[in-house]
Amino acid sequence: MKAFALGLLGLCFWIGTRAQSTAMLKGVVVETTQKGAIEPIAGAAVHWMGTTKSTGTDSNGVFHIAIDENHTTLIVQAMGFKTDTILVASSNYLKVLMISKRNFDDVVISYERKTSEVSFIDPWKTTIMNEKELFKAACCNLSESFETNPSVDVAYSDALTGSKQIQMLGLGGQYSQMSIEQMPGIRGIATNFGLNYIPGTWINSIQVSKGMGSVVNGFESISGQINVELHKPISKDKLYWNGYVSQGGRYETNLVLAQQPTKMFSHALFVHGSTYAKRMDQNKDDYLDNPLGNQANILYRVFLDPKNGLVFHASVQYVNDSKTGGMVDFYNYMQDTANNKMYGTQIKAERLSGMMKLGYVFPKNKYRSVGLQVNGSNQTYKNYFGNNLYDGAQQSLYGNLIYQDVLGNTNHKIRTGISNQTDIVEEHLFNKQAYHFTRNEQVSGAFAEYTYTYLALFTAVAGARMDYHNYFGWKFVPRLHLRYAPVATTVFRAVAGKGWRTANLISENMSTLTSSRTLIFSNPFASKTAYGFGPEEAWNFGVNLTHEFKINLHKGNIGVDYYYTIFEKQVVVDRDAKTNSVFFYALNGKSYSRSLQVQMDYQPIKRFDVRFAYRWYEVKTQYAQGMLDVPMIAKHRWFLNLAYTTKNKWNFDATANWIGPKRLPQTTDNPENLQLASHSDAFVLVNAQISKNIKKKLDVYIGCENILNFQQPKAIIDGANPFGNYFDAGLTWGPVFGRMFYGGFRFKL
Repeated sequence: MKAFALGLLGLCFWIGTRAQSTAMLKGVVVETTQKGAIEPIAGAAVHWMGTTKSTGTDSNGVFHIAIDENHTTLIVQAMGFKTDTILVASSNYLKVLMISKRNFDDVVISYERKTSEVSFIDPWKTTIMNEKELFKAACCNLSESFETNPSVDVAYSDALTGSKQIQMLGLGGQYSQMSIEQMPGIRGIATNFGLNYIPGTWINSIQVSKGMGSVVNGFESISGQINVELHKPISKDKLYWNGYVSQGGRYETNLVLAQQPTKMFSHALFVHGSTYAKRMDQNKDDYLDNPLGNQANILYRVFLDPKNGLVFHASVQYVNDSKTGGMVDFYNYMQDTANNKMYGTQIKAERLSGMMKLGYVFPKNKYRSVGLQVNGSNQTYKNYFGNNLYDGAQQSLYGNLIYQDVLGNTNHKIRTGISNQTDIVEEHLFNKQAYHFTRNEQVSGAFAEYTYTYLALFTAVAGARMDYHNYFGWKFVPRLHLRYAPVATTVFRAVAGKGWRTANLISENMSTLTSSRTLIFSNPFASKTAYGFGPEEAWNFGVNLTHEFKINLHKGNIGVDYYYTIFEKQVVVDRDAKTNSVFFYALNGKSYSRSLQVQMDYQPIKRFDVRFAYRWYEVKTQYAQGMLDVPMIAKHRWFLNLAYTTKNKWNFDATANWIGPKRLPQTTDNPENLQLASHSDAFVLVNAQISKNIKKKLDVYIGCENILNFQQPKAIIDGANPFGNYFDAGLTWGPVFGRMFYGGFRFKL
């Protein structure tokens, strides 16, 4: 397998060095927004007049086209813009400013950019979800932002804490690299609750990529990468205010104040406050359906662009989050839980983080640039789950220095650099016995990534990085992405590569603490390890096809993805060996995931969008008992999203998910009345929302989640005896909260 991947890398480099060196013209296609900002135009068509030589712009508006000595007139076309004809006198970098057709009285324009798009130009398949896509649902935070994206699954981790976890390719969220503006975001001990720390109204767009990501962004991506782009001060309204209230007693508000005092300087203040204030027990099991709690969240961003090639971005964020759950009548740990009177949970989190980006584009060579990324955070937790106590602290510092240039001409581009990731982690766990885990991880490395482009037909990106870990030694990561577009409407892509990571066993399996299970580590205090284990390592291979079609003059596209992930090293989490225990041990055998997805997006009539998808997963691991399906993963899933907008700006959105049966950990050691079936029931979740835009400044919306009112039966095992041997609230496979109505508004100036 290693030889195969390295062979592909070598083949790609050979193609690039042997390919004919064709002189290329590079440029960028942009527009001026109504606020005067310059923004790139993705998907613009560029061709030489009188020839069939053509290309398109990527997500940054950039294009490359081979110079034709016999033709010097370039045609640039983009939907919604006036066609531009340019006489090219030299091979210098070309900047094309397109003029919107809305500025011409004799033209009626009806084009609107899609809320979710897949680029045909980029070498890796990335789904870009913009703000309008997020507005199709309440999206109070990042964990609730994937409702209309079939590639990402979101589920509750347990029946008590209200936390949600994502899955990609049938693997847990810990195997997806979560980044904020291409830097490490939610990782380490924040994995389980960190999705709640990014309010939905702060998000400008989300990019979802399956399979291995770029080596420039690190070594941890295995099943995919989710990158969150926050609103920039220059692109955000001067004032943005939103409010939200739900039937479940959830109240939220967000306030954003943005200002641009000069052409070079802009800044913004983001403020979030939320509370759960209502004790609700819809399923009548004597436990709160959602924990009570409060969150205060503040972010300050600064942007500096002196127009001399230098760009500086910086931000700082503080989060204080507190949640209390458990039995309906639980109020105080010392009075209730400590005396085994009443079961309760508490999560207290504080997070302080900051980031900085410094970039420089060489004025005499627009292809050459250097950038520095720095990110730091301090995260603490003080939690209890009944008599299970957990305190955690993590200090992290990340630095990434990137150099980018072309080799000879723009057919050949390279990015290279060095990086460092430091994580200081200290955890205290009391689970029938006391554990004290500490580690100081230092990972330093270098990387290089080469891109070969042949017109709009073929792209190859080959990258590799070598990192040194102070516990695990040297680690080599090769990755390869290929793109082939035989025609403008069809793109084939392939990806192969390796990733590795340190498992954070307690935070990633926090749901096991909401039970009477005993956590058992095979060798917890071995030196130069994390909980007694080395790193997890996996290879990922994938192919996908994206095809654009037209039926009755209405465009649509269909995508087919297949990915195979196989682990060389993994920490197995075994909840099957004994009902009252969780065993952690090193993989001894095979562990893999196969994922197939078919998705179609189509607009059968004007302003009516249909998105349909089917997903199939096969996820298996070698346990001590044999080769088994990984629990809590549905083998089959169906997805349907319908969105309609009227001429007078009423928006109607509905999403339905059919989730097939999931294998459940065995409970045959329990008394018969406390046993679960081997598999969960299949169920359907339906959510819907209606919103209205009023004079472009105010949006009001109402919606309903879980319209069919499905609730998981027996979500908590032996809830009447929470301090007994069989209590378990961590086997959650469906919603605990029933039908829930909500409403809110968004106001901007």
